[in-house]
Amino acid sequence: MSPDISSYPESKLMVWDMKLMKLQKELPLLANSGCINCCSYNHNGHLLITGFSDGKIRIFDMQRYESLLSWKAHSGQVFSAQFSPDENSVYSMGEDGKFCQWSIQQVGQKINELPIHNGATGPFVVSGYGGYKQEQIPCGKLFAFDPSGGHVMTCAMNGSIVYEVDDDRFESTLTILGHKTPVVSVDWGSTMNTGMCLTGSMDGRLRVTMLLTH
Repeated sequence: MSPDISSYPESKLMVWDMKLMKLQKELPLLANSGCINCCSYNHNGHLLITGFSDGKIRIFDMQRYESLLSWKAHSGQVFSAQFSPDENSVYSMGEDGKFCQWSIQQVGQKINELPIHNGATGPFVVSGYGGYKQEQIPCGKLFAFDPSGGHVMTCAMNGSIVYEVDDDRFESTLTILGHKTPVVSVDWGSTMNTGMCLTGSMDGRLRVTMLLTH
């Protein structure tokens, strides 16, 4: 079900100078665009991709501080979005349970819809004795590419699942376990060939896993 974006407070997208701890710029947003759930820079910081609760992806030009591109990406909220490793496309996960790849050159054109496992896009749930239940709406990094762009790590129950990404193939190759609750955020070391993976779970635990290369 799509959210009632009129119920959200006015969103703000601000750029801060971390050396001076000073607000540098507030970027213009359309009225009633909803809540900003995620944002991520490209490699040189010139572009910023954002995912909104109205289901749209918006890309900002960070040199001109203005909206550059936008399109409807998901039915429901966009939970996580980032540029592909080669920055020729955009990947996103949404409330509709879909993991999609989008063209940047042809705005709004879906290149691929990837067959992700159930639960990868949340909501994340922990149940216990006596009817105890805790549910968390996604608010972290739901997927992360390795530095080569050949693999992507995703959130899963008690761990993460790594998929191999190719032009004509997308398949699970590895499951990383070790958590007692659902993993809600993942990341991959940015240095080539380090094999370092980070997984964070609902119980507040962060695990570092080193993957051996063959």
